[in-house]
Amino acid sequence: MIVDDEDDYHLITRMMLKKAGYTGRLSAYLDPGKAMEHLRDQGDRPDLLFVDINMPAMDGFEFLERCLGHTLIHSGRTMVVMCSSSNRPVDMEKAREVDCVREYIEKPLTSEQFLRIAADFSKRAHTPPIT
Repeated sequence: MIVDDEDDYHLITRMMLKKAGYTGRLSAYLDPGKAMEHLRDQGDRPDLLFVDINMPAMDGFEFLERCLGHTLIHSGRTMVVMCSSSNRPVDMEKAREVDCVREYIEKPLTSEQFLRIAADFSKRAHTPPIT
């Protein structure tokens, strides 16, 4: 799932995913509120979630906080990648503090980054949790 208020980013990301060989399902939302509605109404939880930090209605951190608070995503199951067109240290540090965030990338997402993230997700999905 992609949650980003920039339509161009959706297009670029879709093209990059196709180039990387991704053939799975992709949900993309310009409005974080609409993404939350989808998660609430459909009940399916994304395996991988790309979230923009700077959005006008609510920022990516608030979106994640609300999703986690309403169990719309699961910290241990959904792998979250925070995306931003800036590399502000304050945003990077804040992203590191959110349990479900596994990665912080500067836009645009590249096919190499996606393949690395997908491999990391696959590895985590097949590794039993440490108890």
